[in-house]
Amino acid sequence: MPTRFWIISTLALLTLLGMATFVEPARLEVNRYDLRADLHRPGLRVVQLSDLHLQSIGANEQKVIQQLQALRPDLLVLSGDMVDKKDALPVLAAFLAALGPVRTVAVPGNWEHWSEMDFDGLRKLFDSRPDGRFLLNGKWAFKHQDRVVEVVGLDDFTAGHPDLQLLSRREDADVTLLVQHSPGFFDKAEVGQRMKGSRFDLCMSGHTHGGQIAFWGWAPFRPVGSGRFVTGFYDMPGCRLFVSKGVGTSVLPVRWGVAPEVVVFDL
Repeated sequence: MPTRFWIISTLALLTLLGMATFVEPARLEVNRYDLRADLHRPGLRVVQLSDLHLQSIGANEQKVIQQLQALRPDLLVLSGDMVDKKDALPVLAAFLAALGPVRTVAVPGNWEHWSEMDFDGLRKLFDSRPDGRFLLNGKWAFKHQDRVVEVVGLDDFTAGHPDLQLLSRREDADVTLLVQHSPGFFDKAEVGQRMKGSRFDLCMSGHTHGGQIAFWGWAPFRPVGSGRFVTGFYDMPGCRLFVSKGVGTSVLPVRWGVAPEVVVFDL
């Protein structure tokens, strides 16, 4: 009887590990949120990809590329941790090239800092695209149809130095987005005070991976810099914050109970 118990337990554990390694990380979700005030008006389609942690262009990455091409976003937001190795810039370049000509904005995450990524190289990569920007404490405004759209992109809260002076919106902007990788930033008292007078239409973060391993919605572990946030929408002073579960994995190449996601916002 004890031998049979251990055999069954071992097989169950191996099955669980196999699913967490090969099945869950490939179970890509596309989650859509219509945030338009006027549903009869054509929206600005924003797609958020977070925490790609690109190391190669494999089957999972190809699935993300195909989804992006099908969604045809007006703006693609890469909200940090695109890569986690210093020599992975060519992989990111290949990923962006495969996406085709889509307006793209990116901010750094903690892993771009920790891996000592060449930020000048990142900036040149995005500048080389027809309509791309890498924002390291910067702003970018463009016109979509008859609306002015402003993106505020801050440095990462966990490993970098976000500039709080940028927490204000352009007066003539019709849509203003704020992107910052680590959501714990938004619980800082000074951040809340500064944002109260500058209403952003949407704030976007990632970093948490939704816990990467969760049991019925409970995530026992989240990286430093996550604060109280796990995934989904949070009403914050000055904006509605969305925390993405991300696409890739970090530290351990597993996911359980937290499918990777592509997030679509219509604004």
